[in-house]
Amino acid sequence: MAKLPKPPISLPKRSPIPTRTAPPLHSRIAPRAAAPPSQTPDPTPREAWQKVWSARPKLADLQRLSDEEMRSAHHQAKLQRWRQWPVFGLGLVAFGMGMYGVMLYVSLTRDVDFKDLPDDLSDRFDKEAEGYDEKVDMSETLLLLTSKRKKLTQKAKGHVLEVAVGTGRNISYYNTKQCATVTLLDSSGPMLAVAKRKWNDTHKEYFSRVFFKHQSAVDPIVPPYGAQDGYDTVIQTMGLCSTPEPVKLLQNIEACTNENGHILLLEHGKSHYGWLNDLLDRTAPAHADEHGCWWNKDIGAIVEESGLEVVDIKRYNFGTTWWLELKPRKGLRKALAETVASERLRVPQANSPVAQTSSWSLWR
Repeated sequence: MAKLPKPPISLPKRSPIPTRTAPPLHSRIAPRAAAPPSQTPDPTPREAWQKVWSARPKLADLQRLSDEEMRSAHHQAKLQRWRQWPVFGLGLVAFGMGMYGVMLYVSLTRDVDFKDLPDDLSDRFDKEAEGYDEKVDMSETLLLLTSKRKKLTQKAKGHVLEVAVGTGRNISYYNTKQCATVTLLDSSGPMLAVAKRKWNDTHKEYFSRVFFKHQSAVDPIVPPYGAQDGYDTVIQTMGLCSTPEPVKLLQNIEACTNENGHILLLEHGKSHYGWLNDLLDRTAPAHADEHGCWWNKDIGAIVEESGLEVVDIKRYNFGTTWWLELKPRKGLRKALAETVASERLRVPQANSPVAQTSSWSLWR
């Protein structure tokens, strides 16, 4: 029997253009990068304090605790941690006040004869220039004077003069962006040197527009170039107590101040209360001999006698701390200029007969 032929095997047609087989889908997905281990940044002091504050034991928590939970070691340890801070703070304040009280008592109970004290006590400041800040820090902290110094100094604008700058306890509070020039004046050379170092450390970029005057504020003060009409702001903190001529000092400040300017004072002196004034009077000679400062002066009477216009007066610390905002009298600078001009006319000129006779007499 004849065999039937087998059908031909059909082969797939090949494309003339070679093709690449696509890889499977799972192999085309890029593997994810391994996540870096989580690193918690160090908390800031504010965040750390907020964390401690949120963990404080609250009254509501105490009410929900049972007697057994309140006696637990964990709860007692939490309470112990919170008791340490107020005890530490109160102990530090008590120690500071005690030390200040002891030093004040020792300095004030010394017998000092009023007649033996000179009118000029500036040599006390020369000797204490380097350690002056440490000596007065405690007293000013207890009297809350730091904030008042800052508030007063930040009012300075335009051409500024600070009288009796001392060691520059107000320097860090200056807003130099609103000051055209700043003149720092003091009669103590060593204290002015300390103030100069402070300014260089605090406002180094402003050093070209600050002037340091080593002179007494009782002597005539010449404003810098550009301030021919006088200073726009004059500041003095704790300066009237250390000068033997406080009225003359204020009038001299007035003479170098712009008619539209401001004079800002922070002083200490007599109190509202008679018993405190008696204490200040009894201890004033010893305090002046120690610190070069008479703390029993009547600041109100001094300002009234000077003739300056009073804008505002505030008193703190039983009335012993005086905050004063003053203005110069209108027309004062013009009257002073006319007086100076008339005095110059009275001075003999070089080619006058009087001048020639006096100069010739020197050679006879």
